[in-house]
Amino acid sequence: MARRQEAEFRENLRNELYDQENELAARQREADAVAKKEQAKRELQEAKDFQMRLKAERAAEEKRLEEDFKQKLLAKFAEDERLEQMAQQKRRMREQEHRREVERLWQEKLAIFREQRAIELAERDAKIAEEAHQAAIVE
Repeated sequence: MARRQEAEFRENLRNELYDQENELAARQREADAVAKKEQAKRELQEAKDFQMRLKAERAAEEKRLEEDFKQKLLAKFAEDERLEQMAQQKRRMREQEHRREVERLWQEKLAIFREQRAIELAERDAKIAEEAHQAAIVE
């Protein structure tokens, strides 16, 4: 009977040990599952944070590119406007120069015309005087 009790005792010990090992394994699996879940959660949060940083960096880069583009375009337009104003000023100066040249040429032509007119009048007066002189001689 002692053998039987000892066998039962051993069997009970084995069963207890088996149950404890199963319970320990179940707790370990549960702890592993919790740790895995937390790790997955951390990794998801890190991935989300990384994506947010990338998005912010892209937005900042786009903003910088936009500002750079706009500044360069405004500078180009300002330079174009400056060149256009210079071209207009040169055109106005050329127009003034042309007007002065036209006036100078007109004054030159007018002087020549007046000189020719004076010569013609002098020749006509001389001719009239000559004719009057001839007429006086003939009389």
